[in-house]
Amino acid sequence: MNSTALHDAADRSPASAALAELQALLARAEAAQNDVDLAAGLALARRAWALAADAEAPLRRRAGLLLSHFLYRSGAVGPVVEQALEILPLLRASGPTAELIDLLRKVALCGADASRFEVALASAQEALRLAVEIGDAARVSLSTNALGCIFERSGDPWQGERLLLEALAQGRGLADTYPAFVALNNLGAVLIGKFYLLRDAAPLDEAREPLQSALPHAREAVELARSRGEAFFLVCALGNLGEILVHLGQAGPAQAALDEAAALARAGGFAAQVWRIGCSVGELQLLHGQAQAAWDTLSDVLAACGDGQQPATQLRLHHALSQAAQALGRSDDALAHLRQHLRLERQRAVTQLQAQSELFVTRVEAERMRREAERHHARARALEADMRRDELTGLGNRREMEERWPQLLAQVRASGGPLAVAMLDLDEFKLVNDRHGHAVGDRVLAELAGLLRQHTRSGDLVVRLGGEEFLLVLPETGPERALEVCERLRQRVQGHDWERLSPGLRVTLSGGVTSAPPYDAATLSLRADNALYRAKAAGRNCIVQA
Repeated sequence: MNSTALHDAADRSPASAALAELQALLARAEAAQNDVDLAAGLALARRAWALAADAEAPLRRRAGLLLSHFLYRSGAVGPVVEQALEILPLLRASGPTAELIDLLRKVALCGADASRFEVALASAQEALRLAVEIGDAARVSLSTNALGCIFERSGDPWQGERLLLEALAQGRGLADTYPAFVALNNLGAVLIGKFYLLRDAAPLDEAREPLQSALPHAREAVELARSRGEAFFLVCALGNLGEILVHLGQAGPAQAALDEAAALARAGGFAAQVWRIGCSVGELQLLHGQAQAAWDTLSDVLAACGDGQQPATQLRLHHALSQAAQALGRSDDALAHLRQHLRLERQRAVTQLQAQSELFVTRVEAERMRREAERHHARARALEADMRRDELTGLGNRREMEERWPQLLAQVRASGGPLAVAMLDLDEFKLVNDRHGHAVGDRVLAELAGLLRQHTRSGDLVVRLGGEEFLLVLPETGPERALEVCERLRQRVQGHDWERLSPGLRVTLSGGVTSAPPYDAATLSLRADNALYRAKAAGRNCIVQA
């Protein structure tokens, strides 16, 4: 090896080693994702992301998505938003994809939790628009769901509940239960939020009404989570159920749900859920009159949670700690936590008021998007219909034949029923054009199409193959009945008032008819075509059966 080659090899070696290390880290992080090993996965994803700084876009995108996933599962709402904003341009470069929509939805949810409503709104709207654009019903439901959560976080749980019910209706008919589960789970969370909003402003029975509404949704979410066999989803669903039951005063069922949720959350390393469930446990201890135990539990959770982490949980913690301190006669602590609670409440109120001014526009925008989506679908359906219709006659064209004929054959083959096929052709149509003009010829074809529609059923396939040749596919029609239909049509064509279009105009029709079995399009077409050829050879203006 010469000196230049040695130098090049030395230059490549560190880069190759770094690439190999990055790929190994990504593989291990993906294995941790499959094994639901949150702590290991987060550490691996952080290292991979740092190493991917100068990597090619696909590797950087892969590392960024993995880190976003582990941050999201760990409840680090602020870091999720920051991380996602870095890699969203990489995903957008590939056009509208499921990965892009899913990441935008995470940004929307985490942005709302972190009171970054402008980012949350923009992300949810973009996710919904892209989901509609690619026709992904599941992600339309999930994006509508995210919008509902944003409304609730901004202080309007009523609008949030409406959107989540809409998302639930969208998700219920899908084969994948995930959109329905997410809608049910978030509907429970939104109704819990409504309870907290009403708790200090309405009688207890009235404040608990949202919890009564949330209870069946939460129970159904738990059952769906169990059927899916995914620990994170079950932790979220059980956490919601336990929190609802605590505030409804159902201590026994609440304890069972929270114990199971806490064990799963600790095993999975789902820190944000551990804190939230711990807060519910403290509130349950208060319900039992165990003020000291509640104080200890809630204080431990607040210390673990850290300042600025999970603001909704911190708000609950300070409220419950104030009550625990008051029950213990610790008035200074009670006042301190009450002040913290009020401070966080005021901060949330300010951000909610700011968000609500934006959300007013969003309501208008969301309604506009829905109307645009409906118009988009209508235009797409109309375009699809136009592409399958012959422009002159309004009958189906070859595209319609290719789409529907295999379906008709499959249906009839499955039932073993009869099916007839006819090839029809106007006799000496070239002479019609030559003697009376192409405009008259076009009107002849249009009127023949009308006669064909009159003598066939809505379930029959009637196609203009080109020129003056037409195909009829008649399901559930035997040979004798098919011959009768075509003969009656021939007579109507012969007796039609064609001179109304042009003096001296005469039009006749020939046809060939065949029947299944066999249920094979090519064979049936050939038989009908041969029968049509025989009709032409026999002098035209007749129908011949194969």
